[in-house]
Amino acid sequence: MKRFLLLCFICFTVLSSFSQEIETVPVSWRLPITTNVPIVQLPSINLEALAVEDSINDLDKTLPWRYGVERRLDIDFSETGQWTDIPNIGRIWRGAIKSPNALNLSVNFNSFYLPKGTTLHLYNSDRSEVSQTYSSKQNRANKILGSWFVTGDLIWIEYFEPESVNEEANISIGSIIHGYRMDRVSQFVGANRGMNDSGACNYDVNCPIGDDFDSKKDVVKKAVALLTLGNGYLCSAALVNNSQADKTPYLLTANHCLDNSDPAFWTVRFNWMSPGPVCATGEESPDLQTNFTMSGAELKANNALTDFALVEMYNAIPESWDVTFAGWDNRDENPLFEVGIHHPNGDIMKICRDDSGAVKENANGTEVWLIGGVSVGTGDGWEIGTTESGSSGSPLFNQDGKIIGQLYAGQSFCDGFQNNNDYDIYGRFGVSWNAGATPETRLSDWLDPTGSGISSTESLQNILNVPEVQEIGALEIYPNPTATNITVLNSRFPNLSFKLFSTLGQKLMEGSLSNTMNTISLESFNEGIYFLYLLDADSESTITKKIVVER
Repeated sequence: MKRFLLLCFICFTVLSSFSQEIETVPVSWRLPITTNVPIVQLPSINLEALAVEDSINDLDKTLPWRYGVERRLDIDFSETGQWTDIPNIGRIWRGAIKSPNALNLSVNFNSFYLPKGTTLHLYNSDRSEVSQTYSSKQNRANKILGSWFVTGDLIWIEYFEPESVNEEANISIGSIIHGYRMDRVSQFVGANRGMNDSGACNYDVNCPIGDDFDSKKDVVKKAVALLTLGNGYLCSAALVNNSQADKTPYLLTANHCLDNSDPAFWTVRFNWMSPGPVCATGEESPDLQTNFTMSGAELKANNALTDFALVEMYNAIPESWDVTFAGWDNRDENPLFEVGIHHPNGDIMKICRDDSGAVKENANGTEVWLIGGVSVGTGDGWEIGTTESGSSGSPLFNQDGKIIGQLYAGQSFCDGFQNNNDYDIYGRFGVSWNAGATPETRLSDWLDPTGSGISSTESLQNILNVPEVQEIGALEIYPNPTATNITVLNSRFPNLSFKLFSTLGQKLMEGSLSNTMNTISLESFNEGIYFLYLLDADSESTITKKIVVER
């Protein structure tokens, strides 16, 4: 028992450096600031008219899937909102925007510059969701930035400037995205769709699809991302490896996802998959709210010949993120079977499999892989699952787990709990490789920068060879001391769990901390010291944190 207590105190002391990049929560959450902040009130949106348009557009996979409406604004934080001075600490600026009946809101900054040492957060009214921590690392030459969304119809923007900072920030908001689909289903439009409203025949990505691919799936699924386009539309995408295996953050998606969108405003979310998979039963998949999000990219190459677009994220992938740079095969050889991984209708990650083997076709000038169905080609479409609108740009993997294309179009949808047995088509990676006469129209210059002539790459798992002290990533645990509960902010790891021990080594409770915002109630415990043991199941890294309960 003494040895256990000694280990706990050692862990608490030496592992204070377990994160080199602490992602702080907004400063106002830690302080008794009660000043009223003026709220920018926007008029209501005609959701009924949008639902009519969506009922038609949702059937066309050559269009990005619309989940929201861009609402133009002109908000300069130096002219609106409210400043609050915090003696001996610094000052904060807070502003708020309300768009009635929104399910979620995100922000497009048309001017964004943060001095070194300052931070910015976005969060919702009940503080159940908070954005990544924005800092000077997100400063761009073009001074623009798009954010991921937070749920609710009121979004808070908070900027913190430490007392030591003398340089001025430059922040203005050009628009917000009023999200009216995804997450919970709206009470205002009966036809509205949300999370778990992709077709009932879909398989969550963690469903088994065959012993010959399940181990590969567990690696490559971590390359797939939900991609918001900064204009109220979304696609799917994949993080791809290059011949140098240098972790350049390239994303492969569809060329048609560029329509009326600027990659500088794009945001991506990795690892959004259900911890309790549902396999074509029509049940609701449990949600996993992760904060594996990144903002901003630059277009490198695109071509309508194969409907591909390749962008490079402005920021490197953090070392502690458990994501994968997917391998690829440019030989354009017919696959024995193929697998698609995607986010239909902005839903949790899904998977589909075709055992017939895709064949090469030309679809009105676009070079594609055809997964034949009842109306085009031979075969019966997908044997497992389907794709839907919002799956656009998602990767197609061959039997070796290597990307050979990205979704372009198709007529495959759910018919109740079954696939409708119709076709899908994907732009061919092998043709995209040398699709045009310039680097801006082909993949080869970017994914094989040295011109090695390599024909395929293996998938590269990001967290391999990362020092163990960083494997569990950045966590925030607050408040500590506490009177009633603590919140664990987990922006890194989808398989984090905890156990709470007394000073005598007695296990008092345990559970999952997989969400971004996790609350542990300590209201029933007496005042005193407790030990919070954290385990990341993927890396098997652990830490122990001392928690003080006082009232």
